[in-house]
Amino acid sequence: MFQLNGIVGGNSPISVGAGKSILLQQIVIRVKSKQKLILRDINFLFNNEAFAIKIEAEPSPGVFIARGGAGDLTPRKVLVNNTTGEDLLIFLLVSAVNKAKNSRSLSRSDSWHMTFVRR
Repeated sequence: MFQLNGIVGGNSPISVGAGKSILLQQIVIRVKSKQKLILRDINFLFNNEAFAIKIEAEPSPGVFIARGGAGDLTPRKVLVNNTTGEDLLIFLLVSAVNKAKNSRSLSRSDSWHMTFVRR
């Protein structure tokens, strides 16, 4: 099990165009052969409800999106199922997606916390 958290931070809000996304955090992790990477729980708060949080595991097709600006969720979503017979290096990406039809701003205090398990 491991935890990942973050905050937008910076000196001023970040403008995001209509329908656009912005990468907030990226890490590289190893998923061993015959192992799964599972998003167990996620807690996030965006001060603007137009934003969704998107968790991706590249190059796997695993994606999780939560809308509504805030949430305390337990998706238990399998992001990677490594059946290759070899260890995989995965780029774990956290993004904010503006679902509004006009530009919106991410607050410096917008934040997230996630728990992952490898089984």
